[in-house]
Amino acid sequence: MRKINILQLSTGLGVGGAEKVILELSKSINNQKFDNKVIGLSNSLGLNYRFKEEEIKTTILNEKKSLVGFKNMISFVNKFVKDNKIDIIHAHMTHAMFVAVAVKLFNPHIKIVFTSHSVNVGSKFREMAIFLLKPFRNADIIFSKEQLGAKYKSNYFIIANGIDTKAYQLNCKKSKKFTFLAIGSLREPKNHIHLIQCAALLRNKFQFQILIVGEGPLRNTLEEAIEKYQIQSYIKLLGLRSDIPELLNTSHCFVMPSLWEGMPISILEAGAANLPIISTPAGSIPSVLNKENAFLANLNNFHTKMKYVLTHYYVALRKAKKLEKRVFENYDIKAMYKKHEELYILLLNNKV
Repeated sequence: MRKINILQLSTGLGVGGAEKVILELSKSINNQKFDNKVIGLSNSLGLNYRFKEEEIKTTILNEKKSLVGFKNMISFVNKFVKDNKIDIIHAHMTHAMFVAVAVKLFNPHIKIVFTSHSVNVGSKFREMAIFLLKPFRNADIIFSKEQLGAKYKSNYFIIANGIDTKAYQLNCKKSKKFTFLAIGSLREPKNHIHLIQCAALLRNKFQFQILIVGEGPLRNTLEEAIEKYQIQSYIKLLGLRSDIPELLNTSHCFVMPSLWEGMPISILEAGAANLPIISTPAGSIPSVLNKENAFLANLNNFHTKMKYVLTHYYVALRKAKKLEKRVFENYDIKAMYKKHEELYILLLNNKV
């Protein structure tokens, strides 16, 4: 049987959870059965070096989200699909799905799989567009039933995110100062401004630091807020980092005050690193975290949970151990890529 030609089409190759999923899937997919290629549509390049390290066939378009940019994306991807005899386009995030559907108009035989990677897709217009374009897609992937809505196809597939769990278990010494760690793009959904407000409430009461890993358009806003509250010694913006496993293992607690989410890869990474977690119950997070293995908090009591972990760390460690077991048993990368492979084969055989 010939190889199945897969195109992983992404809005960009930044450092978000969606991009990490594409990276892990591309690394792990069976290259005896599949010829996997990746296209990043925008100039978001934070993880591009990792794709190069893994020798994954990757193309970056550097296009802007504009009418001209959208036209250029469609033109390039259409030619790419024809030249490489692509069988399946796996569109990651909404913008990539729009491009994939447009390309399908010129290539009716193409199968389209769509993963939105978030419960909140950005606007009512996008929600309606995703709903109206259902007939052009062959299958939708969601992370849990909490993510399900009318905009997704009835023949949806639940495939939870996965990670290389063993890569996050390192023998590192914890930081001398109690460290809360947050990882995510500096954008509104991640709600890092709330961590600054929490730091302002807890300062002068405890010795701690909050480290925020990531880049994004809200960096200046966050820097101004840190200066406004005079908490420079309590909170630091680390920018992009390539040593996530080390940072997780040297920290004491992972914090995620997100307003909306899909299934954050960083939650799984923290769990595999045996790190206690405080998180809002956004998106599909409750399918992984519960009161037995983590601290689920609303924004009003988020700082109270941080205070509790600071003063009752032994309780937090017991929860972390339960989460570690859950992540290793249910969210290893092997389960994720095997389910994707099964779906691709079903699509090619017209069984979906």
